[in-house]
Amino acid sequence: MKNLFLLLTLAIILISCTHKDQLIEIEPPDPYDHVYGKLKTGKSLYSILLDNDVSYQDAYKITKELNTLYDLRYSHPNDSFHLKIDSLGVVQVIEYSPNKIEKYIVARDSIDEFEVFQEKLVLEKNIRLLTTILKSSLYETLVDGGLDPQLVMKFSDIFQWDIDFFIDPREGDTCSIIYEAFSHDGEVLKYGNILGASYQGKLYDLTAYYYDNGGKVHGYYTRDGKSFQKAFLRSPLNYSYISSYFGMRLHPITKQVWLHSGVDYAAPLGTPVVSSADGTVIHKGWKGGHPTPQGYTGGYGNTVMIRHTNGFKTLYGHLNAYVKNLYVGKRVLQGEVIGYVGSTGWSTGPHLHYTIYQHDSPIDPLSLNNVSGPPIPNEYIDEFMDSVHRVDKLFEESRKTFLQSIFG
Repeated sequence: MKNLFLLLTLAIILISCTHKDQLIEIEPPDPYDHVYGKLKTGKSLYSILLDNDVSYQDAYKITKELNTLYDLRYSHPNDSFHLKIDSLGVVQVIEYSPNKIEKYIVARDSIDEFEVFQEKLVLEKNIRLLTTILKSSLYETLVDGGLDPQLVMKFSDIFQWDIDFFIDPREGDTCSIIYEAFSHDGEVLKYGNILGASYQGKLYDLTAYYYDNGGKVHGYYTRDGKSFQKAFLRSPLNYSYISSYFGMRLHPITKQVWLHSGVDYAAPLGTPVVSSADGTVIHKGWKGGHPTPQGYTGGYGNTVMIRHTNGFKTLYGHLNAYVKNLYVGKRVLQGEVIGYVGSTGWSTGPHLHYTIYQHDSPIDPLSLNNVSGPPIPNEYIDEFMDSVHRVDKLFEESRKTFLQSIFG
C-alpha cells in the first residue's frame, strides 16, 4: 500500500512537469459594474454622476479633479463617459472622453481620494490627395469626392479674398487639394493643414502653398511667395445676387436718380454679415444718409460702420440684428460676424447695403485694388521653394490618378 502511494505521487509529479506549459490561467471575475453613456443637452457630468447614484461628495471631488486637466465648461452633448462601480455601489473609476483622441481617467486611490491622468492616442499622419471637377456646387462636389466638410470650409477660406464661391464657380472647374489626415487603426480621427490648394477654371487659375516656419511667418502663398490674404474680403456675406451696383440709379422708393454709393447684396433674412477687414467699430445703430430724401432719417436702418487702416471705412446697412457683444470701440477681425441681413430703413426687401469709403469718399467695392499681406521674407524663400516643389509633385500625382480614374 505504501509503495502504491509513492507510485501515485511520482505519477502526479511527472504529469505536472510534462504539462506545466499547458496549464490554463483563469482570469479573476470583473469586480465592477460598468455604466456607459453620453452627455445629453442640458445635462452636466456632475448631474450624470448623481443620476447614477454617485454621492454628492464623490461627484464634487470627481468633477473638481477632472477640471484640473479638462475644463468641463467646454463639455458638449455626445461627450462619452464610462463608470466603474464596485459591489458596494461606490464609483471607483470614471473615464471621460470629449473626443476620440483624448481620454481623462479619474480613479479613487488608497486613501479614498481621487487622482486624474490623461491618455492620448498616438496618431499616424499621412498625406492625402484629391482632384475633382465641379459638377454642382463646390461644397457638394468636394464632399461627394470624399472630402470632409471642415476641409471644404478651409479650402474656401484660402481663396476667399479672390473667389466668391457663392456665385463664381462654374461647372467643369477643377479643384486639387493636398491635406494632412491623422488616423488610428485605419480610422481618420482628425485633419491637419491643407498643404496645397488649386482652383482652375473659366474665371480663375489659382494655386496656394502652405508655409509655416514655426514662428511669425505662416499662411498661404502664391508660387512666388505673395500672400493670398488681402486687406478686404471679396464680399462680406454669402448672397443670392447683386441687386444694385455702385453708380447712378433710379431709386426704387423715391423714383429719383441718385448716386448709389455702394453695392446691394440680395440675401435671405438672417444671413450672417462679416467684417470685410480688421478694424474698429465706429458706429452701431440706426443711421440715415444717402439715399434718403431731405426731411427723412434712417435710410440705412440698422447699420454698422468699421474704421480700417490707411483711411478706409466700411458700412453695412439694412441689418435685421447685430451680433451679441458688438459695441462702438470694439476691435473686430476680418471674417468676424457683426450682424445679420435685414430690410430695415429704406429697403424694398432683405439685402445688405455695403459701402467702402477711402478718406470719406465712397468707392466701388467691386473695383477695389485689394492689397496683399506681407510676402515670404527673403531669408525664408529657399525653404519655402523646397516646400513648393514637394507640393507640386503631389499635385502632379493627384491629377494623374484622377485622369486614370476617368480614362483608365
